[in-house]
Amino acid sequence: MTTKMMTALAVLALAGCATVPIPAYQLERAEASIRGAEEVGALGVPAARLHLQLAKDETDTAKKMASRGDDRAVLVMARAESDAELALGLAREAAVHGDAVKASEDLKTIRARGNP
Repeated sequence: MTTKMMTALAVLALAGCATVPIPAYQLERAEASIRGAEEVGALGVPAARLHLQLAKDETDTAKKMASRGDDRAVLVMARAESDAELALGLAREAAVHGDAVKASEDLKTIRARGNP
């Protein structure tokens, strides 16, 4: 083989292994939201659990797409970040709702004790 031919093959091989960089901040935010949703109890809230699983799946898919050089990986990661944030919000909402219901019940109990 000639030097030109070997160089051309090397360039083609490198081009086939190209990756698309996913912004580190985007990956970090998605993963932080996933952890936060898990900590707040997203697994116990059906809608939050769904979006949490979507976020995990989309994060994995985006990483695979990026390693293959697919430009859409950044968009899939943005979607993963959005789903993770939604899961976190839904889990927080459920926790706040639960606290409000408990406070309401406690108030009813206090009022009942005050009025024999």
